[in-house]
Amino acid sequence: MKSEIELVISGRITKNGIISFSEYMDILLFHNPHGYYNSGDIFGRKGDFITSPTVSSLFGASMANEFMNLRNSIAEAEILEIGAGDGSLVISIMEHLSNKKALPKTFYIIETSERLIQSQKANIMKKIPELINIVKWVSCEEITRINGLIICNEFFDVLPTERFKIENDKIFQLFVGYDRAFTMQWIDKTNKFKDIFKNLQCYDTLSNYDNYESEINLNYDSWANNINKMLNKGIVFIVDYGYNMKEYFLPDRKNGTLVCINNHQANFEPFQNVGLQDVSSFVNFSHLAHIFKRLKFEVSGYLEQSKFLINLGILDVFEERAFTDEEKVTEINKLKNLILYNAMGDIFKALIITKNFPNPLLASKNFNRKDIL
Repeated sequence: MKSEIELVISGRITKNGIISFSEYMDILLFHNPHGYYNSGDIFGRKGDFITSPTVSSLFGASMANEFMNLRNSIAEAEILEIGAGDGSLVISIMEHLSNKKALPKTFYIIETSERLIQSQKANIMKKIPELINIVKWVSCEEITRINGLIICNEFFDVLPTERFKIENDKIFQLFVGYDRAFTMQWIDKTNKFKDIFKNLQCYDTLSNYDNYESEINLNYDSWANNINKMLNKGIVFIVDYGYNMKEYFLPDRKNGTLVCINNHQANFEPFQNVGLQDVSSFVNFSHLAHIFKRLKFEVSGYLEQSKFLINLGILDVFEERAFTDEEKVTEINKLKNLILYNAMGDIFKALIITKNFPNPLLASKNFNRKDIL
């Protein structure tokens, strides 16, 4: 029996014809009310995957340290989180800032899923009810020229992406059809992608490949432009799993980076478990940096999550907290998960960009590798 979202997508294809893979992914994840992000409990051990903010509150508290640093030069600074998951990050940031008597004027959240908004509100009311009035849910259009910190944690990986294939010196784009099941249709779009790759200065590399599949996310531009319109002065943290351009398009990575997660198990079949699994692609941080540079942002840092969090003082935050012996063992294991190289510390990267903000940052003070973007 087909799921509701399978019926929605197959019905659209039957009526209007084939759709691009990015459109398929967009409907699959964000359709209201049947898309993946609107249809169930997806975060934490009982869901499909775990994010850094749900691993430990040390993650958000560390980010809060940069906000306090920023407040030294922007008195009424604000915070904006784009895609707030279950609310764990806003809770840990606000708890830390409340303890330090450094709360923002407003903590904005941009969230497209009504189900997640309700979950965020419930969790905030449960954990920090006294601070709920500082939090405000808004759309992109409602925010213009704020001063402060914008956070995109595991946001860009879920933006619907295009899939391409290089074969016999041609570049094909993946489209999705339907004939009693979803089908893949590759259509020659050589000129379109050749221009895109030349603009990103990766065409010379990709033109040498054959039987090579990967992703190019054409939704980066619209969200970078949104951030540009929303931010007047301040810092943007983009934290996600991903690579720089050279790593992204390695010869051995010939099947791309698309990954699906169901019940904490990874697979590479976006046309299976339709509506029951997350679908995402690794972030191309060089691509993002290229766009933000074009918008006159300063690329201030690029480094592994482990180094990013150490710069932000995560070890000091840990030492400041009062734990029982049992709690300390548990929290040490959580800390290891965030910063060790065989866990999240290496897979996840942080891109740090600034706008009209030349002041020194904590996040990029050491271990900066922005030169490899």
